[in-house]
Amino acid sequence: MVPSPTPAAVSTPAPVRSDPCGGYAELLKKYLSASPCVFVAGQAGLQMTYSGTNVPEVLTHSANGKTTTFTISSHAFGYPGALLHVGVSPTSQITIVLPSFSQISSTQNGTVAGTNDVEFRYKQLVYWNPKGGVLGGVLASYQAPTGSPALGVAAPSYEINPLLNIALNKARSIAENLSFPVTNAPAGQPGGSRTWSFAPQAVTVWRSPGGTLLAIIGQYGFSSHTLYLTLNTAQLIARNFQIQGTYGGNNAPVDYVNPVQDIPRAVGTAYSRSFTIGFSYLMGHSEALAR
Repeated sequence: MVPSPTPAAVSTPAPVRSDPCGGYAELLKKYLSASPCVFVAGQAGLQMTYSGTNVPEVLTHSANGKTTTFTISSHAFGYPGALLHVGVSPTSQITIVLPSFSQISSTQNGTVAGTNDVEFRYKQLVYWNPKGGVLGGVLASYQAPTGSPALGVAAPSYEINPLLNIALNKARSIAENLSFPVTNAPAGQPGGSRTWSFAPQAVTVWRSPGGTLLAIIGQYGFSSHTLYLTLNTAQLIARNFQIQGTYGGNNAPVDYVNPVQDIPRAVGTAYSRSFTIGFSYLMGHSEALAR
């Protein structure tokens, strides 16, 4: 009797992670904080950014029928702007905003430097409609008073932010991200009561098949009556690596009782302009769910 041959060992394929935002361009979808997309369990992401802000203020002072115009300014920069994203379930992630070095130089106050506060975020994907291209989620944030005295907040800040993504074409290359952050933060002046603010945001996003992202971000702060406009661009270098940058700002009225010595009062406009440049790195892949 001839013995039967031993069956060849069959390798078991590794399980495939899947989520509504998976696929080759998932990093483009998941790094945006206003997107409901999340890094799923088994995934992690690292984002690092250098940022700079310039705020020239053009002021006028009138006295005895004579008007004087002058400019004061401030400049700030910070790095490395590190965010660590970790997927904790098929529909949720946590994010830790790590301490960064920042320096602010102004005409009035000279130069201050130190570290920013640590922030913790939890994002939950709560709804998705693959056929309709609609996703909904919520982002909760906690900012801890851990930074340097000159830069950090005096008490914790809290934010709850409902998120909505709506695809605008069949190819899902154009989408609208809507977010509605409500923030409770300490008062700007010592001894003041805590304040509430509401600053809804709309992000129109276009993604190319080659891995390019262009976005126009508009955000209106109801408490300050200020509209912020920002341009965002990103480019995939590989599936797990991209570079990104932003540029934007706002024009806001300013009213100083005593902005400069010997000048009792001045009003004008502050022209805030900010830019960032950085990269994002993805660890672990997921594939898109079938529509």
